[in-house]
Amino acid sequence: MTRGEAYRKHLRSPDWKDQRALALARTCGFCQFCGDFAEHVHHVRYPKQFGDEHPDSLIPVCDRCHRTSHGIQKMKALTNVQIMREFSPEGGRLNYLVSEGRVFASAKSWGRALQVPESMASWFDGRLSVNALYGKGMSGDELRRSHENVPVYRWRAVAQTLRNFDHAFLTHGFKQRSIQERLDRERFHERYERLVEWGDDLQERAMAHALSKQKDPATPEQISETRLVAVVAEAVKPRLDDHDVKIRKQDIIIAEIKGAVPAMRDAGDFVTVRQAISERGLDPNVMPLHPKSRETFAGLAGQMLITKGADKGGAAISRLEGQTMTTAVNTYQRGAIYEVLDEIVRKKPNGLPL
Repeated sequence: MTRGEAYRKHLRSPDWKDQRALALARTCGFCQFCGDFAEHVHHVRYPKQFGDEHPDSLIPVCDRCHRTSHGIQKMKALTNVQIMREFSPEGGRLNYLVSEGRVFASAKSWGRALQVPESMASWFDGRLSVNALYGKGMSGDELRRSHENVPVYRWRAVAQTLRNFDHAFLTHGFKQRSIQERLDRERFHERYERLVEWGDDLQERAMAHALSKQKDPATPEQISETRLVAVVAEAVKPRLDDHDVKIRKQDIIIAEIKGAVPAMRDAGDFVTVRQAISERGLDPNVMPLHPKSRETFAGLAGQMLITKGADKGGAAISRLEGQTMTTAVNTYQRGAIYEVLDEIVRKKPNGLPL
């Protein structure tokens, strides 16, 4: 049986129907490229054994985007191509093309040079395809071309894909992945800044090479002024992206401040008494009324909330102090707990620590 026959057989199998349904459910039935209704599920990369597809390699697409993904005849072919070779900081070999001052390479070449972990190779290829298919350069040029009937991608699309990864890593850390996949992504993220800087430098050197050719009237390969301006702009743009990086870091800092400063928390959220006490930097196990009462701070606050008729939220599961057992505990609005805590602190006997 040929591989084509095996593929067609696989498309009729129950396994493929399940995989297809899961992929469509991930995007609620919409095309991952353009947002239109998805009619197909596209293989970003084909597995060695059909049925072993990684979920990241299956992308719901509409008919137009599916044909575009497979139909390299719709891509413009590169002209004035110079074949180059480079090694990334990680030692990965990059076979790339320079055309009119811009750097191109196949998805496979980029992945090898960047040393993209195998567990996220399908994600990388899929995101690169999305960025290239609907992204444009500063001159309006496509980010994907063809060379000898092979799709090749500009560094700009690759850089955007790396930024997508960085954002996803900082946002949710791929916590839904397996432990090994999370470790792969953590190691790759450690190299993120170095790889982006390397790619930017690669593009700048290609631009410098194009500029040197511009100065030589005997060189037949010439670049239009508009194209040259676009190449220069795209090459220096990453160096001007510090402002965006600072904003992103500020967002992270703000999120950390919100997580650390109780005053910035939502007073209407329902939390446990112990959580609110910890947010205020207090000890839930101290006994404020000792020796009159052996009630802990957490227990006393809970009793006061019940007496005041504070609104309860859904029960939360909490581990008992010093034990492995868990139990369901009440939750109250954060603002109500804070008021009770302040009242206890104000009325506590002098000299008793909290």
